[in-house]
Amino acid sequence: MTGPAAVAGGARRIAAHLSGGVLGAAMLVMPPVVAALTGGRAPLVWAAHVALGGAVALVLAELVRARVPPAALAGAVGALLGPWAARVVDGVFAVAFTAGQAAIAWFAATCLLAAPGGALPEPGVDVLLVALAVLVVAVLAALSPFPPPPSALRLRPWVTGALALACVVLGWPGAPQAGAHTPFAPTGLPPGGAVWLALAALFFAGVGWESVTSVVPAVAAGARRTAGGVALGVAAVAVVYVGLSAAPAATTAAEVPGPLRWALAVALLLVLTSYCFTNVRAAARITARLHPDWRPGRVVVAVVGLACCAFACAGARDGAVPLLLLGPAAAALVGYALAAVAAVRRGGPALRCAGAALLLVLVAFLPAGALLTG
Repeated sequence: MTGPAAVAGGARRIAAHLSGGVLGAAMLVMPPVVAALTGGRAPLVWAAHVALGGAVALVLAELVRARVPPAALAGAVGALLGPWAARVVDGVFAVAFTAGQAAIAWFAATCLLAAPGGALPEPGVDVLLVALAVLVVAVLAALSPFPPPPSALRLRPWVTGALALACVVLGWPGAPQAGAHTPFAPTGLPPGGAVWLALAALFFAGVGWESVTSVVPAVAAGARRTAGGVALGVAAVAVVYVGLSAAPAATTAAEVPGPLRWALAVALLLVLTSYCFTNVRAAARITARLHPDWRPGRVVVAVVGLACCAFACAGARDGAVPLLLLGPAAAALVGYALAAVAAVRRGGPALRCAGAALLLVLVAFLPAGALLTG
């Protein structure tokens, strides 16, 4: 079938794949963290992230559309720039995934320990022990031979979104007071530095913009339909993320009844542990690609799990969650910068200009952070 219905279906397929790749655990983790760092500016910070992520997805989609077969980001940049680029992307993402799981575990532990009284705990040993327990359960599940049920994986984003909306509307777990010692925000950051850290941490929420590299070549749509599919996917992500950041809370965390706090905390713990489980397996697959003799077996999974626990221990300080998320941020920055380089080297005139502009923005992000954080 090659008529209008097939063309429109291709655009919808791109949009569904893109939005499904982006929307995940960050729906739960990032709204309270960004609110803690930026306060009332959170919707603008989210909008800036979605705009940058949409630009990355569009450049990548047009770059791979007729040039490479369906592949992950590492495979796509490897096909365009050489095997070294694939190894770089796999290497940084293998490390980043472990730091990201540590951040997720810290967030889940913080919420669980906030359930008894409604106040966010300080980043002490008790939070660390719960975070390590989350990671141990996730790694043990990843070591088992049983795959997660496909129906559960299909339902998980919807459950995550519904739970995220419930948390936002109820104002739970809530943003810390200025100067409070919590895992959600470091103390002493100037306002500009806090905004930069929020934008950097949001690269974790945007791991998935690169998923277009695996769907666009398979759809084989034209340039216009490809751009339309990407735009539709970006719009869906914007509705969810900007909507969550702008939704007014009906109550404060302290006003949420105790049983409801516990229900939210346990549900959040279960959902986020499931993400750690599947992400540990994904990190093992990425790690195994770094050497031809490695396989994503139990040894690699165990090594990934130990790295997750090491990052969790290293993050035991104020602002543990966003600081640990700098790992995924760095990986995304490297991967997207290499994609922009590939666009400059292999694209047509318009794509080269877009790739150059994107590369300048990404390269300028690091020195901007140094200036803003002092």
